[in-house]
Amino acid sequence: MPDPQTQEQEIDLTHYLDILLRRRWIVLATLTIVFLSTALFTFTQQPVYQASTLLVIEKERSSGGAVYANGAMIESSNDDYYQTQYKLMKSESLLQKVYDELKLAQTQDFKTLDSLKKAVTIAPVMRSRLVNVKADSHSPSLAAKITNTLAQQFVEDNLANQLFISKEVLQALQVKDSDPASRRMHESLPAVVNNSLIQNLKADYAKLQSQTADMSKRYMDKHPAMTSLRSNMAALQSQIQSETDKIVQSLKTELSGQLKGNNVRIIDLAKSPKEPIRPKKLKYLLLGAMVGSALGFLLALLVEMLDQSIRTQEDVESKINQPYLGTVPLYPLKQDQRVYHTLLAKETSLTSESVRNMRTMIDFAGVSEGAKQFLVTSSVQEEGKTYVGSNLATAFAQLGEKVLYIDGDLRRPKIHKNFHISAKHGLSDFLVSGKDVEELDGLIQTTNVPGLHVLVCGTRPPNPSELLNTPRLAAVVAWAKKHFARVVVDCTPMFPIHDTLLWGRHIPNAIFVVRYGKTRINLVRNAVERMQTGGIKPLGVAINAARPGSLAYASYGYYYKQYYHDYRAEPTDTPVA
Repeated sequence: MPDPQTQEQEIDLTHYLDILLRRRWIVLATLTIVFLSTALFTFTQQPVYQASTLLVIEKERSSGGAVYANGAMIESSNDDYYQTQYKLMKSESLLQKVYDELKLAQTQDFKTLDSLKKAVTIAPVMRSRLVNVKADSHSPSLAAKITNTLAQQFVEDNLANQLFISKEVLQALQVKDSDPASRRMHESLPAVVNNSLIQNLKADYAKLQSQTADMSKRYMDKHPAMTSLRSNMAALQSQIQSETDKIVQSLKTELSGQLKGNNVRIIDLAKSPKEPIRPKKLKYLLLGAMVGSALGFLLALLVEMLDQSIRTQEDVESKINQPYLGTVPLYPLKQDQRVYHTLLAKETSLTSESVRNMRTMIDFAGVSEGAKQFLVTSSVQEEGKTYVGSNLATAFAQLGEKVLYIDGDLRRPKIHKNFHISAKHGLSDFLVSGKDVEELDGLIQTTNVPGLHVLVCGTRPPNPSELLNTPRLAAVVAWAKKHFARVVVDCTPMFPIHDTLLWGRHIPNAIFVVRYGKTRINLVRNAVERMQTGGIKPLGVAINAARPGSLAYASYGYYYKQYYHDYRAEPTDTPVA
């Protein structure tokens, strides 16, 4: 047993496919507009090139994980080391150096430093210590220059940053000993200041300075005691300098072992790219096609939701709550063909079979009331009620019935044109001056369809409603029922006039014609309600001028053609078993 949920999904899919087929021009138009707009944007956009320089960033290594600056320990490795390096690569100070060095302010792409920031991308290689420094530009050579310059400047700055923690020590150690200021820098080094021997020597020197100051009050400068003190002070000063030099030399030796090589180096320099990264033409075009298709489908759904016209049997039965009689496809007639051409043709067609099926449905719909007489009407004009009525009258006559087709539209009569007969005398003439119903016999005209007789409008009256409201109309209907097996009356539309309601007093059955994709549901509802209020029973709704394109219509046409193909292929003589 099939799953109800699966059946519902299949029905929904068919419904959407039907919408796509019916609204295919909306989808195609939207797809074309979006695709052409995308193509125009893609092929007019200035290409953007991207260059990439590959760097490797090794983790820093130092003895004990720290180095010393002025005796203080500074940690050189952190968990977020690599994230810090990535941020430094896009730091404003580094980008400013590149911006100034390459004179980017003079280029069209980089009028400001912010434009350079947006153009530079740092892309680490996953699960490695490699990182790509990328730069975008409309000029391929400029993109390569930017990324190479940025990478080289970062390498230089990284080396300078590694030496920064020893910079003060290096400045003190690299000065010349003969310079008094340099001597003071050496003596101010923590390693020198904290040395116990130098501290003792400086203490002894201070005592000698004190003694010299006291003795200078009693003796002259050339006194032997003064000379001896100055000689001792000079010896102490020389010893302090000697010890200081030893400490400085020791620091140089120690520091030379702690200085590290640069842990950042360039692996591959950028080359001028040959192909742009934007726009990616094929990608953009495919994206445009996808977006255009999706937008077209959504627009088709929106139009379908807003469309309140009648198209399918489901619309008739569920939205109008009326019986469905059938659908007549749109059939383009040639100039010399009559509206019922397909019914008289030797070859069967979808149109002729549709009319014959509708003929059968009308008999089924009116079987309880014996609806041998019925009206043909619509909501408004130009829905094809006369076309449908003419074909139905012809189809009933082809069953061997004696059919009378009356042109009950005294305002816009058309039956005489469909059957190529005279319009001089007809129904209106009898309604105006008729005295005996037998006069009608002289007004009835025959057609080229055997069994089909027509009562045309005749002279178009200025007061149709008044004529249809006379007792003579009842006499016409009674006479027609007596002399003909089937009476079909082509009436006026329900809106904006009420002539059909006057006919409905005598023939209480009617078929309602709607035009495929044109007649709105609310209008049909109001018209049907108006008919029922006037005592007319709708036998059903016929859809006229259906256009190929919907899934249901296409399937119907396919099965019809397949059926008649198989029918003709069968042998005419079947052997008896």
